[in-house]
Amino acid sequence: MLRIEWSVRTGPEGGTSAGTEQVAPGGKLVVARRMTLPPARPVLVERLDGSVYVFVALPYVSDPALVITATDGQPVLYRGQRANGAVVELVAPRGPASSPEPGQRVSVTQPGTRVDLRFPDLTVSVTIDFDRPQAAPAGSGTEQLGVTALEGDDLWLVGALAVALSPEHGVVAHGDLKAAFARWRGVPEPSAGTFDRTIMRPALEQRGIELPGPRLNKIVYLVEWSRRTSEFPERILDDVRSRLRRS
Repeated sequence: MLRIEWSVRTGPEGGTSAGTEQVAPGGKLVVARRMTLPPARPVLVERLDGSVYVFVALPYVSDPALVITATDGQPVLYRGQRANGAVVELVAPRGPASSPEPGQRVSVTQPGTRVDLRFPDLTVSVTIDFDRPQAAPAGSGTEQLGVTALEGDDLWLVGALAVALSPEHGVVAHGDLKAAFARWRGVPEPSAGTFDRTIMRPALEQRGIELPGPRLNKIVYLVEWSRRTSEFPERILDDVRSRLRRS
């Protein structure tokens, strides 16, 4: 069971909203934008199907900005917040603070870790508490997840495949990436249009990547962004390549 304390402070005169939630494995706490909130109520909390949603009415907050997912082990943090002047910081009880990149997922290893999302006129703080089955190593409070933990996410997987299959000074061909994705999933290979529409475009959007034109190579932009942000540690890429060789 994930135990969460959250607070939202809006502007010098907006006041503070706060609450405490419990989220069972499979449930989430989501911080997101909802611009339809009335001016007198800039923060709204909704509970649906075991998850908790904290909505704020500010245009530069991404949708979603933060997602914390409860699991049977360590909770998982996803940063959906684009730059937009935001600071996202994880502060663990032991070890230095860390700042995940937009689109990055990390596993929270230390109970009591705090996640802060800060703008000049907004501060969202979430403190994460959970029962860990065994002692986590000292460190920053987060660790990159392995392939097994994340391969269920199509948008994560296509990025990992694209980087793993691309040469050092180039990118994998569209057909080769599409075939590798289908082989990994054990499904028939989709058409080029279906793959672009259901996988590639959402993968770019999730990472906040905007193409300056409609006919540009999406794989180039995906691979460049993932390399620049160090989205995939080398051990992850080695694992992906090893599994592809065995498939």
